[in-house]
Amino acid sequence: MNHRYAPVELPQKKKWTEAERNALAQKLDDDLEQFMQEMAARKSEKQEERKPFDFDEWCKEIDQHPAFMTELPTEGKYKETIEALQAMKYDKEDDEDKQQNAEHHKNEGNKHFKFKKYRWATDCYSNGIKEYCPDRKLNAVLYFNRAAAQKHLGNLRSAIKDCSMGRKFDPTHLKGVIRGAECLLELEYAKDALSWIESSKKIFAFTKETSENTDLTDDEKKYIDELEKLRVKAVELSLKEERDKRKSRVEERKDIEAKKKILDALKERNINLSPRVPFDHPELMDMARLTVSLPMMHTHECVKFDDELNLVWPILLQYPEAGQTDVLTETNETTAIGELLREVLREPAEWDPEHKFQFDNVRFFVSDQYDEYLMEVYEWNDFKSILSMPGYQIRQGLPVIMIMTKEKAAESLDASEEENKFVAK
Repeated sequence: MNHRYAPVELPQKKKWTEAERNALAQKLDDDLEQFMQEMAARKSEKQEERKPFDFDEWCKEIDQHPAFMTELPTEGKYKETIEALQAMKYDKEDDEDKQQNAEHHKNEGNKHFKFKKYRWATDCYSNGIKEYCPDRKLNAVLYFNRAAAQKHLGNLRSAIKDCSMGRKFDPTHLKGVIRGAECLLELEYAKDALSWIESSKKIFAFTKETSENTDLTDDEKKYIDELEKLRVKAVELSLKEERDKRKSRVEERKDIEAKKKILDALKERNINLSPRVPFDHPELMDMARLTVSLPMMHTHECVKFDDELNLVWPILLQYPEAGQTDVLTETNETTAIGELLREVLREPAEWDPEHKFQFDNVRFFVSDQYDEYLMEVYEWNDFKSILSMPGYQIRQGLPVIMIMTKEKAAESLDASEEENKFVAK
């Protein structure tokens, strides 16, 4: 992999005024920022499974921008940007000024960094980068230093992007490579970190082998050792990441199987639910559609199976004439309503001092799904048959049973022409 860059020979251009240079500099800066944003936007639009960090792929995209092209076309999207580069980046008489300015911004940034003023340091390094000086190693330092400041600010993804740009300028800057690996590991991108480290080692080895001085410095040896430690850590975390993914997939399959089991049981019983549920697609099921949470309840409740695969429901009891409610959290579908409510109504509630709601003095009703009429249910009916009644609907996973005194029912309800249906007088 060859990442060396040959100088671009360009024809002599006109002399640019300071105002023209400033305008072109701003144009180039805005254009590069937009280019980076477009790259990020394209990646975010691809709703794909996250892939390992691929430096070569990143380089290919960056290389499409004139700031990193080895051959500059004269037409196309970046024509004006190329003109700016020709005027600024390759104007020999300005190179020294640009380098001095970039050095100045770097030194100012280092001062702020030393005193932990990381936002100020970031601004200084950014100003140095905007000089577009011809010194590739200085540009690398500016990007890597800005990455360090971003890392301290918690902007780890921005730091990784800067490390990628820094390595593009100087693949031998191992300290910056280490920083990129640390950011990836901190974000728990173990595989990406491993890919970054391995590719960095290859690029570094190639660059050193093709350079005039192939001997490793003491600092380079130290950084290679640190990079190896990070590689070992990345391998360990990568293996853990794989184990976690496998465990997550197993748990996901179990969750889908449990949802399918519940949905099949509900479908078999012809249960009418609101909101609707995807009976034939358990992988799309959100159990929140069947989960009950009321102020008087201490826990979230949801329909479930007992040991014999009968459904167990939370049930809401309504006493319309008293304006009261009660919740039964575990009602087996095989239980007859009389068997359960005889026990519930055995003792008077605090709000029923006269004990009007005695079992022998009440009637039980459920409403149709449009609240147009009531259907009476009887003490011998079990909940399974009640919840499957045509026209009855369970809303938000909570069946509702209305309890009225016989006197109130006779006073407020009229029998309709249809059997067992009552409407308000």
